[in-house]
Amino acid sequence: MLRPSFVIVLCALAPACKEPASPPPTTTAPAAPAATNTKWGVIEGRVRLTGSPPAPARQPTTGTVVSVCGEETEERTLRVGSEGALAHTVVSLKEGHALPVPKRAAPEAVLDQKQCIYDPPVLAARAGSTLVIRNSDPLVHNVRAASGTNRAFFNVAMPLEGMTVKRQLPAEPGEVPIHCDIHPWMRARVRTFNHGYFATSGEDGRFQLEVPEGTHTVVLWHERLPEQARTVTVRAGERVQVDAEWPVADLQ
Repeated sequence: MLRPSFVIVLCALAPACKEPASPPPTTTAPAAPAATNTKWGVIEGRVRLTGSPPAPARQPTTGTVVSVCGEETEERTLRVGSEGALAHTVVSLKEGHALPVPKRAAPEAVLDQKQCIYDPPVLAARAGSTLVIRNSDPLVHNVRAASGTNRAFFNVAMPLEGMTVKRQLPAEPGEVPIHCDIHPWMRARVRTFNHGYFATSGEDGRFQLEVPEGTHTVVLWHERLPEQARTVTVRAGERVQVDAEWPVADLQ
């Protein structure tokens, strides 16, 4: 564990620890107002990868972190479970910004650093919302987030085990790549939206969205697979099943 006084010196000298000035705030279109007479249904489903997935790539760590993180880490952009269950697929409604406010607010987005990996490797969140970042390692990490052409939308040093910081995500929806300059194999991605109709598939490949009745376009995104879309009609009180599959040949 680093002494606080040493941390101050380290962060003063290391470029990776210096955080640029916060970007000026931007605005996005306001969400549609909540409708008191809205009737709700559920879209649920499972996403799968068909065929035999490749073995996860193994990446060597460095000698200074082996005692905490092991000699290798497993590449986590593709997590395939039993029967091809595909984790970390982001599911959203294409027209979500035009719908009434969801019945339940999206959970707080939390990114942890455990044994020299980001957990989870993929997050979904509201654009402009707060990302909670934790360091569960007895190591110095830094968290650098990019947005568009800005390669350091924020860049924060996390030198202490148990440390938690909060940073605002970009106001414009899109993808926010995150990495650690100190341990370059550490990478994650945040997919952000200008509405609250999104979910991420679990280790079992399943997801669920509570939606207003009506016709919706369901978009399924995985960082290593082509995007898919399904159009479904949901009636009040109804549960509609939307399953999706990708063949292994589609992996990028």
